[in-house]
Amino acid sequence: MSRGPGDLATEVRRIADEATRVARGTDQEAAVALVVRRLEQPLRVAIAGRVKAGKSTLLNALVGERLAATDAGECTRVVTWYRHALGYRVVAELRPEGTRELPFRRHDGALDIDLDGLPLESIERIEVGWPSQKLVELTLIDTPGLASANVATSERTTHALLEDESDGPGDADAILYLMRHLHRTDVGFLEAFMDRSVAHASPINAIVVLSRADEIGAARSDALESARAVAARYGADVRVRELASGVIPVAGLIAETGATLREAQFGWLREVAVLPVTRRDALLRSVERFRDPEQNPLGEEIREELLGRLGMFGLRLAIGLLADGRVRTATELSQALLEHSGIRALQRALTERYAGRAQALKARSALAGLRAIGEELERQAVADAADVLLAVDRLESSSQELGLLRLLHLVLSGAVELTPDERGEVDRLCAAGDAAERVGLPADAGPESIREAAIAGIDRWRSRAANPLSDRRTIEAAEIISRAYEEIHATVG
Repeated sequence: MSRGPGDLATEVRRIADEATRVARGTDQEAAVALVVRRLEQPLRVAIAGRVKAGKSTLLNALVGERLAATDAGECTRVVTWYRHALGYRVVAELRPEGTRELPFRRHDGALDIDLDGLPLESIERIEVGWPSQKLVELTLIDTPGLASANVATSERTTHALLEDESDGPGDADAILYLMRHLHRTDVGFLEAFMDRSVAHASPINAIVVLSRADEIGAARSDALESARAVAARYGADVRVRELASGVIPVAGLIAETGATLREAQFGWLREVAVLPVTRRDALLRSVERFRDPEQNPLGEEIREELLGRLGMFGLRLAIGLLADGRVRTATELSQALLEHSGIRALQRALTERYAGRAQALKARSALAGLRAIGEELERQAVADAADVLLAVDRLESSSQELGLLRLLHLVLSGAVELTPDERGEVDRLCAAGDAAERVGLPADAGPESIREAAIAGIDRWRSRAANPLSDRRTIEAAEIISRAYEEIHATVG
């Protein structure tokens, strides 16, 4: 049995090495090479959603720099990958083949890419290499808006995420799907994302982001509380629960500004914060009041910049934090904005659900690719193709990491009905905590207590699997849970 992500990755590479030998000289040789290359790369997370959902703003907040264009320029109509690199580089991958380096510059803190005269239809995608620590474990893919008035723009996202190609953008391992309201096209897209291949057909690969959360309720002071209530309602909706692992509200504009706040902007906000209360409250009543040069001491360009960077809700939040003394420095304001925006909760979810399972998710995708290659080689009557398929079957049935992914899929998709307490038990077992935490004991619990709890779990779930009233999928889930407890029992010193 595979006992760790490193072991799992090693086993997948062994199968890939065997597939390389079997496929040598066939039309599948390049496909195996791509599978191997994917295993060495960071997890790929795509950001998708309808037009004006706030995808680029969210990406900037996650990276902590204003890399993705947030205006309606040409670059927002092209699929763009953001990868970690030692230097700064922007490259266009062309159709049907070839590449071209693109000129770029930083303008007012934002990345400005020049397409250098290339027509949009000639660009497969743009790759931005950037030395950001946030991109070490995750490659982020920014996609054009769905349901765009420009059909070609929407088709680029559909092509990028829903079509399987060798090393194409459709190879995203997971997705952040942004929506402002639950629209039928949102459900349709998530269904298509899940259905496009066996490797990706699971809600464990998707998180829904309720975007622009600060705009709910006309930017009222309780907008974020309202957004959390809406997110909880959507998260309980059976249509969403079967397609995503959760719904998280995020005020992307506030998050982006919190991550990229400059000292000058902090100074401008403080100028307004120290105004007399009645004058300050009047300014923050509406956009028109804030723009009033008779009342606002800030210049026109500064007023517009702050409105563009924070919106009215963000302005009220930031200036209120300064006015009542809860924050006193630019760093403190930056951290407060990030916390209020919801981006911290999303980052925690990314760490727990994606980065923490990166090796298992990539292995799962790789095995699906190796299975497809093996089946094609078998159809071509290539010698030893059956050995590749047998190796894939053996690893899928023996790996505890893959078993836990399967368990999460069964629970999240609604294929197995569990009580709230049982779902909490599954969450603990599938988490990256230590043995005590995984069996539901305090972190300082001793080995004997952990073994006793593991034995109790084994007995409980073996009985569930043996129950004649349990259906096939419940039995499968119970067996996976039992094996997880068995592994914990065997590994506790």
